Amino acid sequence: MTDGPAPRSIARRLRALVLLAVAVGCATGGPPDGDGRVPTAPTVDYFVRMAGAGADRFQVSLAVDRVRADSIDFVLPAWIPGQYGFGPDRTIVESFAARDGEGRPVATRRLGVASWRLYTRDVGYLALSYDVIPDPPVVPLPFRTQLELHYGYSPGAGLLGTLRGFEERPVTIAFDVPRGWKAITPLRPSGPNRYAADSYGAVPGMPIVIGDRVKDYKLFLQGKAHQVTVHGVDDSFAPDSLLALVGEAVDLGTRFFGAPPPYERYVFAIHFVSPETPGWGGMGAADGATIFLPRLEPARLREAGLGRVLLHQYLHAWFPARFGPAALVRPRTFTVPPPLEDFWFVEGTAEYYAHLLPARFGREGREAFYDAMGRLLTNWRQLGGVDRIDPDALVQRARVSGDETEKTRMLIGGTLATFLIDIAIREETRGLRGLDQAMDYLQRWTPEHGYDPAVVWIEVAGALGVPVSTLGPLVEERSLSIEAGLARAGLRTVVREESQRSLGARLVPAPEGRFVVTRVEPRGTAASAGIAEGDRLLKINETPISPAEGVATTFAISTYIREARLGESVRFEVERDGEVRELRGVVRESRFPVVRLVEDSRASSSATIVRSSLFDPGYATPGD
Repeated sequence: MTDGPAPRSIARRLRALVLLAVAVGCATGGPPDGDGRVPTAPTVDYFVRMAGAGADRFQVSLAVDRVRADSIDFVLPAWIPGQYGFGPDRTIVESFAARDGEGRPVATRRLGVASWRLYTRDVGYLALSYDVIPDPPVVPLPFRTQLELHYGYSPGAGLLGTLRGFEERPVTIAFDVPRGWKAITPLRPSGPNRYAADSYGAVPGMPIVIGDRVKDYKLFLQGKAHQVTVHGVDDSFAPDSLLALVGEAVDLGTRFFGAPPPYERYVFAIHFVSPETPGWGGMGAADGATIFLPRLEPARLREAGLGRVLLHQYLHAWFPARFGPAALVRPRTFTVPPPLEDFWFVEGTAEYYAHLLPARFGREGREAFYDAMGRLLTNWRQLGGVDRIDPDALVQRARVSGDETEKTRMLIGGTLATFLIDIAIREETRGLRGLDQAMDYLQRWTPEHGYDPAVVWIEVAGALGVPVSTLGPLVEERSLSIEAGLARAGLRTVVREESQRSLGARLVPAPEGRFVVTRVEPRGTAASAGIAEGDRLLKINETPISPAEGVATTFAISTYIREARLGESVRFEVERDGEVRELRGVVRESRFPVVRLVEDSRASSSATIVRSSLFDPGYATPGD
């Protein structure tokens, strides 16, 4: 009696094993090997470690099986999603080595700063190892590989290279970090400090955050897992304000583009740094955003504009990460920066909607949107901009010069041009369609591998039912008139002399990357410190400023001057006649021209309809 059930139990187990073997064989797409084993899908396995806390470099290794090639090129990307190729390749790699499955060296030849050719004939298994040295301070923080005593950060492209031809293989990444440290990425968790992805394409733009003093908060929003990491704060940090801003960004993005969002997990990596640290800014990619800002009180995060910064970067999870120019959605290579004619539109669209959506969905009033556009117009004029905007020319100037001021001009000009194109579509369709429908078309109907800028905008114009010329510089080389474009929506600019706490000096970018003072208000803040025309302004208090430090410059002037009390002390560091000097002054008010965007009370009824449709479209938007 007791022996009876055993054979039936064994038979059931055997049948289960056979079914499992068949299922695995189907999943891997191949029959058993000659020895009867079922092959698994080949992967590229990365291993990232440090020698220990306080190490000065990352040690990276990777292993692949079933090589089957006479030679393979290994490369670390020369550009990072969000950076779009501006600037030279700065990755510093040392101690590169390649070995086969028996531990024997594989012949290699260095092709460039971060690329090698491996001669792999008769090599079935390949193991590579190399060290990555943290980037120098000239690299903007979101794109800079960093490693400190308690913390490390890098975009995926800064650490993890790829073998050409193996990009579609599944990827695993294991982090060997010191005791008490954690490693966080947006990829699919597969164990403690271990992650996996379906292909290498998910790796370059993702943030990698490691450390033992990193706070992280998990949120479940719009049906997806979100994680917020915070570095640079003490134990008393209260996350409520920050998490509320993150929740608003996710809400606005998905209300516009549609829920659920196009990722499984998303990481907001927020870093607060000391005011004297150069390189602030942000980066947004398919499933993660990285933002570096000066340390602020939690209650001031909204006031400082962090919500807009978060939303701008978050919108990139859709455009261009999921639909956009083919050069970005599915790049053929990361070794050569993409030829991106639409760069101004990609960034301009994110910035435009980061200002518009809070007003449209009730987070702010429309006056906040007008104020934001007015500030952009003021900055545009301060940077030498005139009534007409030629986005293509802005891109070319930025690419040729590599100057940060030209990049700033391109972002501001691109945002204003995007605004004008939206108005033009709405005027042509009497407020029934707008740029929203162009984004909807791109999201629904462009190829999975991305669109071709040479043809897609003609298709978009046809889908919208507007002449091709309505899309302006997206389809032909032409400039846009700011005043004429605004008038279509019953809007106009007003230039006013306003008294505000200000620097009281005009700053002009110099070729060597500094601000030169070209005008000093007689009774302004700069004059109180003895700043003179021709001085090169280096710091305000402890914050370095320069044309390359747009965020830092804005923060310094806003925090130490505009928001300070009248008469409050402020320090400047200037270079005069080749000598660096420290000057002290007090905060004063000055009068200077400010551009305001206002509604024109004399606008026609059709222009009023166009203007109203910006905030209350009355039709389905992409999310609907």
